[in-house]
Amino acid sequence: MTEQVGHIAVLVNPASGHGVGADSGHVAVERLRARGAHVKVYQGADERETVALGRQAVAERPDVVVVVGGDGTVSSVLGPVLAAGIPLAVIPGGTGNDLAREHGIPLDDAAAAADLVLDGARRQVDTGTVTAADGTVRHFVTVLCAGLDSRTNERTNRMTWPRGPARYLAAVYLEWLRLRRFGYRLELTGEAAAGAAGSGAAGSGAAGPAVTEPAGTGPAGTEPAVAPASGLRVLEQDGYMLAIGLTRTYGGGVPICPGADPADGLLDVTLVQAMGRFRLLAFDALIKAGTHVERPEVTTLRVSAVRLAAPAGLVTYADGEPMGPVPVTVEARRRSLTLCVPA
Repeated sequence: MTEQVGHIAVLVNPASGHGVGADSGHVAVERLRARGAHVKVYQGADERETVALGRQAVAERPDVVVVVGGDGTVSSVLGPVLAAGIPLAVIPGGTGNDLAREHGIPLDDAAAAADLVLDGARRQVDTGTVTAADGTVRHFVTVLCAGLDSRTNERTNRMTWPRGPARYLAAVYLEWLRLRRFGYRLELTGEAAAGAAGSGAAGSGAAGPAVTEPAGTGPAGTEPAVAPASGLRVLEQDGYMLAIGLTRTYGGGVPICPGADPADGLLDVTLVQAMGRFRLLAFDALIKAGTHVERPEVTTLRVSAVRLAAPAGLVTYADGEPMGPVPVTVEARRRSLTLCVPA
């Protein structure tokens, strides 16, 4: 046992994973109680009520908060958890479960995942904040996206048919038919890691307060514009997809930011530049293999904070949930969360 654990708060989102969350929650609670733990369960009738109960659970100062659900459920209660400094455990019960994937938490064995509360290691990992133009702050734990992916998420949420994975695939196809390029503007306000910026594979550069200029010209004839502006650098580039990651994957294991380190205090930025519609289709296989970052059509950066501007109406998504419309400021919070992981 990692340390003496007294009160364990288990927050169950029954809406996660089309009912998987409720089933996983039952298994996890039974396992913890069978091992002698004092468990208090918080389960709402729907996601909104579950989030409210999560805040109540944190306020009662348990030794560990256990979230049964997906990445969206984790991010929805992350603010109170961080403020209280309470360790977090995850029982995967969503559709993507990318936080669990990143840290080796069992995806299909709720009992084994529950054992990590008592037997696992405690790892300090990064979280991210998304600050909207009106000052609203939201938190995330995996990847933020803005572009084709976020519009696909938005369309999926609006659709009522078909059900299951087919609905997401239908949304992808419809967005591809209406493919739109976005004029991204990234104000790189945070520190950069050495050799972490480039077009295609990461280029070389020295660590410092500004990111090394990405080299090369985009395939659509648009050259990335990088210029100093009041101590920061600005990247302007037309593209289809933008991901800002704390972890390597999103969408259930897609390695959109394959070089991301979840505990380095930095954001990995992946920007897929504008290209032909059918050429973009071919990129799907590269992205799923994590080799897209080696291509000249992809710009990668690594910074601690970035302000993102894009055409009005574009909504950012992180952990599969809406984070608000652009412009937004995204910042990494280094090792701000204590997570229960395999020893």
